[in-house]
Amino acid sequence: MNLLQAIVNLFRFDRANWKAVFLCFLTAMVFWLFNAFNKNYATNVKFPLHFEYNHEFFVSVKALPSQVNINVTGNGWDLFRNHLGLKIPELSITLERPLEIKKIVGASLPPLFSPQVGKLHINYIVTDTLRIQLDEKDAHRFKVVIDLKSISFREGFGRTSPIVILPDSVELEGPKSTLHEMDSILISPSVSRLDQNFNEDIEVPLEEHSIKRNPPLVKVMFEVGPVVVVKKKLKLIVKNSLAAGALKIFPDSIEGSFRIPVKRVEEFNLLIKEMNAEVDGRSFKNQNEVLPRVKKASNYMEVIRLDSIRK
Repeated sequence: MNLLQAIVNLFRFDRANWKAVFLCFLTAMVFWLFNAFNKNYATNVKFPLHFEYNHEFFVSVKALPSQVNINVTGNGWDLFRNHLGLKIPELSITLERPLEIKKIVGASLPPLFSPQVGKLHINYIVTDTLRIQLDEKDAHRFKVVIDLKSISFREGFGRTSPIVILPDSVELEGPKSTLHEMDSILISPSVSRLDQNFNEDIEVPLEEHSIKRNPPLVKVMFEVGPVVVVKKKLKLIVKNSLAAGALKIFPDSIEGSFRIPVKRVEEFNLLIKEMNAEVDGRSFKNQNEVLPRVKKASNYMEVIRLDSIRK
């Protein structure tokens, strides 16, 4: 019993004693912290990176590197502030000939970065290579085209009017090489089981981050109503038949399937007499099977299927 009482008395302190013990521990920790932070250490630090070039005439094809990893030696306080994201200097690289530089080797950067990192000493660049792809800035207008395959209708319904896109073209600004590879802008509304008129703003899609759109949205409108599928034969016209070989190998007509509004069936029956299918004989130089094009078609009808022509 005396032993138990002695143990209890050992941990029995006055409140003032507890405060003294706490202050001792706190003082010891502060002295240890100051002593530790006043020493020099080596560590990896990620610095934000900025490229200087004429943004009026050049643009990046792909996103430029936004940071560089550097092994540095410095005072504990400076490294601690960098670790917390405080007062990290943004390193700058000037590109005097933007189109000629494709990559920058990390080993070549210490002389450039040393004056920019303040009191820190650069040991080596951890990032091996900075890859850069810049191009001349250019601007062009492109026609907007809608992907009809992205739209599906409820059974018995379909498009009963021409598609209206406002505006029908969009100005794109970006890398010259990228813009020169484009011929139009394809938009996909991704609408399913549509059974009423369509009138929505659709975003102009872009895969490249460096391209700017004006405007970024276009309005797409068309009417939807009951439709019917009609099979009809079209007269076949072969242009440049001598390039395709003997004319007798081609049929006089081909069959096609057309989706038309119910309210325009009679109008379509009159129009089909003037319609024809056309194929260019020169196409058979590189292929043995060609799909004809419908000529004099109406903008309210949709071609579902056409017979192909074999040489």
